[in-house]
Amino acid sequence: MENKICVYAICKNESKFVNRWLDSMAEADYIVVLDTGSEDETYELLKNDKRVYRVEQKVIKPWRFDVARNESLKLVPDDANILICTDLDETLDAGWADIIRKNWIDGFHVRGYYKYAWSHNEKGEPGRIFHYDKLHDRNWKWSYPVHEMLTTDVYKGEYVDEHSINLFNEVYLHHYPDSTKSRGSYLGLLELRVKEDVNKEDYYGRYYLSHEYYYRGFYEKCISTIEDLLTNKDFEKYQNSLERAAAFMFIGESYRKLGKPNEALNSYFLAICEEPSFREPYLFSAEILNELGIYHLAIGMVQECIAKTYRHYSWLERDNSWLESIDDILSISYFYIGDIDKSYFHVKKALSFDENNERIRNNYELISNFKNKLERKD
Repeated sequence: MENKICVYAICKNESKFVNRWLDSMAEADYIVVLDTGSEDETYELLKNDKRVYRVEQKVIKPWRFDVARNESLKLVPDDANILICTDLDETLDAGWADIIRKNWIDGFHVRGYYKYAWSHNEKGEPGRIFHYDKLHDRNWKWSYPVHEMLTTDVYKGEYVDEHSINLFNEVYLHHYPDSTKSRGSYLGLLELRVKEDVNKEDYYGRYYLSHEYYYRGFYEKCISTIEDLLTNKDFEKYQNSLERAAAFMFIGESYRKLGKPNEALNSYFLAICEEPSFREPYLFSAEILNELGIYHLAIGMVQECIAKTYRHYSWLERDNSWLESIDDILSISYFYIGDIDKSYFHVKKALSFDENNERIRNNYELISNFKNKLERKD
């Protein structure tokens, strides 16, 4: 059987993304879209574009992402054997479809994993990067009202692992989110997801809920939700060292927001104990140590951070752990211990990463002036 790819999507009021998205997805054999009630030109633009195989409009009430995505799956033509779900604010690097067609073995591969840039800096360079998995065969459906996940009644977990294809360095999806769009429905849908989990088997639902509490500023709820997860033996089979480390990091970040640096440091150290190969807990610890004036230890933590040269490409990683924050922290610490040459070197490097950062730019001016004064005295 010849491999045929279908891109499928849901959308609402995304007219400004339509042409860019279609340009990127046009390499597929089919493009199908479910419009969930646009009030702008989105539906008309899709309907009138010959690259779109099928587009329908259907309002989902009450709103659930899994229901909407499953409705979009119904639009996929029967002869498509490889399906990839994208959103209209995303693009794929050119050449993606041929790579998938040539590497996908029909009847063997059931899922595909590729690289995903969730964010980009002002220069357009990828920030937070991790591996994504919305590439699949026809034996999958979407579950959960938000942070929806592909599930299957056909395959067991071990089979999926053995029959998945990794395209990490070849297929690259980029996310360019619309900052004006509200995520106001997420908290209610996550609380619904947890409520529906009567058997307490949905570990990730509670995990995502704790994150949403953090983003909404409900830091105590974030901490208590994660701590309940970490001590609940029913969830031990779902936890691995990376996710436990990330859980402690979220606790640490919540304590920082609550103005409790010692508790935050303790959480970051626990994250390091769980998974020492991530940069983030070292970097976050160094930030706090800098704020507390413990500069030599802050430098040591940054050096430990830099020593972690393996990038996991996991959603647990943060943009700044590979960019300007490292040199920003070092420039401050070295300044206060009196090593102005190293301070200047690192602030200059930090500024090269983020030229529009006013605070770093001010630090650069301050450190430069201080360095010049010392040189004139000599």
